This record gives sequence, structure tokens and C-alpha cells, in this order.
Amino acid sequence: MTAPVKSEELYYYDARTKKSFTTKPSGLFDMVDLPVMPTIATDLLERMADIDSEASEIVEIPRLNVQDKVAVQLLFLSKFQGVIHEEALKLAAKKQQDAYGFVLDVVLGKGNALAPMVPYWDDFKLKTIQFYLEKFTGLIGITLRLL
Repeated sequence: MTAPVKSEELYYYDARTKKSFTTKPSGLFDMVDLPVMPTIATDLLERMADIDSEASEIVEIPRLNVQDKVAVQLLFLSKFQGVIHEEALKLAAKKQQDAYGFVLDVVLGKGNALAPMVPYWDDFKLKTIQFYLEKFTGLIGITLRLL
């Protein structure tokens, strides 16, 4: 859900299979970026033709925009008051561009001093995205089970 706003990549949730998937110019992919099996892809594409109907079991999941990405990163950093390079990390987060992923993915991956934060960041991202998806699907009346 962190593709740039101008990207052709779109995210979807299928209530029938209870799975998320992504469309890219090269095809359909599951949420770990593996190609969806051809028979399943054909079914999804056929059902996506009716995505605008009320009976559709497939919904598009909005991407995180730049402001959302900045907010997620600053919320994470707020839990690490006084951490080494705190101001530099906050500044990097505030300068987030409309690009794939989060700037903290790159910044935390560069320095050995920041390496202990990476597992916490990864866990925080998963929990935040899960919350975001549950909130979104709850608003439109879909029960979401990620685990």
C-alpha cells in the first residue's frame, strides 16, 4: 500500500477468498509479490469487471499518500524519544517523497547504530497496516482476517 500515488500498482481485497492482491502492468500478485496462479487470476479479473457494483466482493484499498507515510513514521519515532540521531530520523521522515516504501526503511538499513530499531520498525509497519486495513474494510462492511 506504499506505492507512489502515480504508480500503476493498485491494491485490492477479495472478501470471497479473504486475501489481498496487487495489480501491476505485468499481472496480478499476492501480498508477498508472488504471481497469482493463472486460474485464480482469471477468476479475479472476471470478478473485477463488476467492482463498482454493490454486490462486488472485491474492493480497491487506497494507497498511503505522502502525508500518511510521514505520519506513520513520526508516530513510530515518537516511541523512541532520545534515540541516537533522533532529529535526523525525524527530518528524514518529514522529507518523505512519493516513492515506494518508507524513507525509514532506507535510513534504518544504512547504519549499524540504528540496526536494533529495524525489527521494531518492521513490526510497527505490519501492525499499522493491519490496523489501517481493518479500519478501511470495517467502514465498507467487510470482515478482514489477516492472521
